[in-house]
Amino acid sequence: MFEQVVANGANWFVIIVAVVVGFASAMGYVDYLRTNKKEEDSKH
Repeated sequence: MFEQVVANGANWFVIIVAVVVGFASAMGYVDYLRTNKKEEDSKH
């Protein structure tokens, strides 16, 4: 029983970390695209 609870907690922890990392990388990518676009606009 205790092992099952620990395993479920570890699974939730991995899922939450994966979601946070994915969200952070998505925000970084959007920010990269935005700054890229600004640099192109300022060149013209």
